Amino acid sequence: MISRFSTFLFVGILSLIPLYGVEYDGEKSYMVETKYDICLVAPQVDEAIAKGVKVIDVKKAKSLHDQNAYFYDAREKRHYLKQHINGANQVYFDLSKAEYIAAKLPTDKDEALVFYCYGESCANSYEAALAVRKLGYKNVYWLINGFQEWKEKGYPVE
Repeated sequence: MISRFSTFLFVGILSLIPLYGVEYDGEKSYMVETKYDICLVAPQVDEAIAKGVKVIDVKKAKSLHDQNAYFYDAREKRHYLKQHINGANQVYFDLSKAEYIAAKLPTDKDEALVFYCYGESCANSYEAALAVRKLGYKNVYWLINGFQEWKEKGYPVE
């Protein structure tokens, strides 16, 4: 009898969980948010290099920023809207096409394009950089250490 009651109570509690929504930056969520620190598809530095993507650190990224390179943020929209590298455009994943879409790509395929996301364990910017490289852009950079290190160095954000 106790086992049956425990099961009933457990199922009852689980059914109530979705009723407790939490709001993050204007978005209602019924999921528990965890810190972004894992990636389902781990970024592959060697593969990126083999496919023509230049892997860079934050110092090189700052140098490219000073030279007016195009920057692309592949983090979640709410994090982009909250704060991003000064002048960066947003990258989003188009579910209908199952591909990354970078807004405001230059027409000149020789321009420097820098992609970043949360950090080394994040594959979003890696995947977006590969997608743009496939479009024929020649100077595609992947900032492996991401936004957090950029911000910690005190580089410009907006």
